[in-house]
Amino acid sequence: MSRLPSTSGPRRTIVAALALGYGAFLAFVVFWPSPIDQPVEGLLDRAISELHERGVPQFVDYAFIESFANILLFVPVGFLLGMMVSLRWWPVALLLGPALSAGIEVAQRELLEARYATIEDVVANSIGATIGVFLAVIIRAVVKARDQKVIERHEAIKRSVAAV
Repeated sequence: MSRLPSTSGPRRTIVAALALGYGAFLAFVVFWPSPIDQPVEGLLDRAISELHERGVPQFVDYAFIESFANILLFVPVGFLLGMMVSLRWWPVALLLGPALSAGIEVAQRELLEARYATIEDVVANSIGATIGVFLAVIIRAVVKARDQKVIERHEAIKRSVAAV
């Protein structure tokens, strides 16, 4: 019985390329010497005030937006980690996102005087990474189930042709 070709090689190559690209972007953002939003701080304050005047709830403030941005920043991190590890080892990816975030915060605290390292950032980043891991696991599980059906159908066709 012949085996169907694996798709792991191309997937790993694509994920590695995306991880390198996103890793470079993330390094740029997190190791910028001053807070990345500092040049547009006044604009952000005005935009938030405008949003409040237009009915957006008051809890949507700078801290909320910053926290939400941190979550969004780490969703791709978790997704890529979830795509890199073996499907059976996906829980390990859940630990890698928070570990990476904590490492980044420690590096910011030690290396960049103008940056602020906070536990809130680690929590927000970890939430984003966890969402990303779960997205990757769901996608991989759906693809695996689909592939299993395709393989079963292929084997059934082969058996029916051989029986004739």
